[in-house]
Amino acid sequence: MLFNSSQLGAVEVDESTIINFDQGIPALENCTQFKLFHNADSNNPSVYWMQSLDDAAITLSVTLPQQLGVRYEVELNDEEVARLQLSKPEDAVILVLLYQEQSATEAHPALGELKANIRNPLVLNLASRQGLQKTGLSCDILMHNLS
Repeated sequence: MLFNSSQLGAVEVDESTIINFDQGIPALENCTQFKLFHNADSNNPSVYWMQSLDDAAITLSVTLPQQLGVRYEVELNDEEVARLQLSKPEDAVILVLLYQEQSATEAHPALGELKANIRNPLVLNLASRQGLQKTGLSCDILMHNLS
């Protein structure tokens, strides 16, 4: 199907690749279907775009936590496992939402500092195409000396 995204323009969406968030994402509860896109010119993309198929104006930037040097150990409760229809841990992938805060001194929102929401990652089951946002995670930060 052809979908007209406010940010990405006209994009082709294979309906078998739609990711479903049965309860939406916090603050976007009305958005339950998303399509994940990446730059077709890149063999190893670092940023992906999650386009809401319920609202053409909503496109989220996401990345793999490894791109930021973050490693997750996320425990899912029985309800979350059921919502994801998760039978094998290797079917799960974690994505981190990226955002930019616009400061009063910046002329354009795209010029703001890029930040990552590491306390509220998205968990996707690639096999069932189900997703959820795991909110309010605690963070332990471990620093490594790379020299």
